[in-house]
Amino acid sequence: MTCEHVQLPGGGSAIVCTSGRRPKCVGCGKPARLLCDWKTPGVRNGTCDAPLCARCSTKPAPDKDLCPAHADAYERWSADRADREASRS
Repeated sequence: MTCEHVQLPGGGSAIVCTSGRRPKCVGCGKPARLLCDWKTPGVRNGTCDAPLCARCSTKPAPDKDLCPAHADAYERWSADRADREASRS
């Protein structure tokens, strides 16, 4: 069992213990504390959930994290959307 001290908002702290190993970041292999939030149809919970560290995460919006592969997909989607908007004008 691994345990970790966690600082809580407001100045408190807690000890969080888990029975498994911490997942490794898909970008760099360091311990991951985040999961990719890219919508993925056909997956049980509906998101990619690739483990990420804060350094490898791309944040397209508050409380949203994307893995490197889905950050690239988001950039392509954003560019396509901008092109469509520009062609409407």
